Amino acid sequence: MNKRLEALLERIPTWPQEAQEDAIMVLSDIEEKIRLLRSLTPEEQAKLAALREDINSAIERGGSYTDEEVEASIEATLDDWERKRKGA
Repeated sequence: MNKRLEALLERIPTWPQEAQEDAIMVLSDIEEKIRLLRSLTPEEQAKLAALREDINSAIERGGSYTDEEVEASIEATLDDWERKRKGA
């Protein structure tokens, strides 16, 4: 185990109860994410990695879209997918 993590875990009993509850929630969330990632197929893992790369790239490029513009773009994409699915 990482020494820094080990030292932190040893100090948790000295924390206030509320902070301990927060630690439980955070660590439980991390454990669940690990469980879910381990259950993915290699293809799903590759798709997720590509999606993360796209998102990080988009964040780096920046931008200034309004909520309405994002919603319109998503709706247009979904409409396009639906037309293609129906063969129109």
